Amino acid sequence: MKKTLIALAALAATGAFAQSSVQIDGVMDAGFLSADYKGTRVSGIANNGSSTSQINFRGTEDLGGGLKATFRVETDWNTVSNNGNTGAKKADGTVAAASTFGNGEIRVGLAGGFGSIDAGVVNYNTLGSFLTGQPFSTGIGSGFRATAVNDAQTVSNVRSDNSVKYVSPNFSGFTVSLYNANKQTKSGTAAATDTNFSTTFGAYDMQGTKEVGVNYANGPIAASFSNLKQDYTGTGTGVGATESTVNTLGANYTMGAVKLFVLNQTNKTNTNSVNNKYTTVSAAYTMGATTVMAQAGTLKNVLGQKSDLVALGADYALSKRTAVYARYESIDDKAGVAAITGYTAVNGETTRTRTAIGVRHAF
Repeated sequence: MKKTLIALAALAATGAFAQSSVQIDGVMDAGFLSADYKGTRVSGIANNGSSTSQINFRGTEDLGGGLKATFRVETDWNTVSNNGNTGAKKADGTVAAASTFGNGEIRVGLAGGFGSIDAGVVNYNTLGSFLTGQPFSTGIGSGFRATAVNDAQTVSNVRSDNSVKYVSPNFSGFTVSLYNANKQTKSGTAAATDTNFSTTFGAYDMQGTKEVGVNYANGPIAASFSNLKQDYTGTGTGVGATESTVNTLGANYTMGAVKLFVLNQTNKTNTNSVNNKYTTVSAAYTMGATTVMAQAGTLKNVLGQKSDLVALGADYALSKRTAVYARYESIDDKAGVAAITGYTAVNGETTRTRTAIGVRHAF
């Protein structure tokens, strides 16, 4: 539930009153996790079993005539590790992954009868397509950043620096989105360091990104398609001197207490070094305070190798904002796409499994 922190009326230059507000909302998610990372077993208290823990500052100002100014500052944090939020050195001397302020979507823009336009570090429409096509959000069971990707990078980012995104008005349930982030390259060779390069643009050695999205939501049907193209040529980061295309289609249909989903994604480089095809089907069934979910799917790579996903989940709502959950995910990763960063696979082991029980609170 969103809580308004500030609500005030300011006298505009025309003598009219403009209403502005700043709000805070977010999610806290933590619980017990047991994982088998291809033969390496670990367990303990972990975060984000069912969703991404975050805090958002959002603002809007009514400028009159149907025009509004809006902004969002998102921070994703680790709910079970202070080091994970500060980036402080651990006992072994390594640095924990930092969850610094403003590490999520950051955008400011205008909205009105023309639609909306935002600039900053704006989320891809591809993320929305992925969420439309399966019921597990980005948590365990979704295949997020494993069998499914959000861009061509191995970390599967959901947004780009230095980006601008336009979303059209809603026409009978349809909207169209256009996304662009200009490629920023170092002078000289891609691997060279140019100390004279201005850091005005923030990320000065990054891929170029263009995306077109088409979304539909009306009645029991929701569908989203995204065509994401990225150009890494001439940059020293990411997947090398390639151009990549990720097409994502997600759809769902609600029939009373049952919701059916389908997700289809292709991820291909112009050199054919990557050519993955991924499809899942899933369903969710709600009975009172309980929702149960299941998903199954397969990724096939350019060599014909397959990674099979099976996932189960259940939520029990304690209130409108708080739920306890259970999640199970198994990926038989013969195609080698499921990351096990920080762990070494046992020779011959290809299966990654994760089981979580936790609490999720939205505020």
